[in-house]
Amino acid sequence: MGRNRKADRNETFADMVGEVVTANPEPAGTPIDWYQPIGSGEYTDETGARWQLRRGDLPWKRIDRLIHDPQVRILHAYQNEIHDVPLEHRDTFTATIRPYLDSKRAAAMDDYTDFRAGEFTDDQHRSLLVVEETC
Repeated sequence: MGRNRKADRNETFADMVGEVVTANPEPAGTPIDWYQPIGSGEYTDETGARWQLRRGDLPWKRIDRLIHDPQVRILHAYQNEIHDVPLEHRDTFTATIRPYLDSKRAAAMDDYTDFRAGEFTDDQHRSLLVVEETC
């Protein structure tokens, strides 16, 4: 198991960590891959309609325009869950994501949340806005 350490030995913290890593070189766990439509460039909705990513990073003006268009469906993706953002919650949702997606914001040191948005279109040229939240 363990071994006795000599009292006169000056062992650093790095030495102790190195011993632990050597004793168990396996990774702590497998990374979790969440489903992210923007990363994959496509999304299939519950009706079977296929949506393709129209463009990469969107300027805030375009995001704001899409959010306030009642004809555009808005999806909020967080971890492995994707939820519709209903019309009555869009103002609150906009207030939440704007500091992250409007390029005028400086990231806070203790804030590990981030958002990215992508516009998708289907074969009927309808728009869908997907906002992915990461932490």
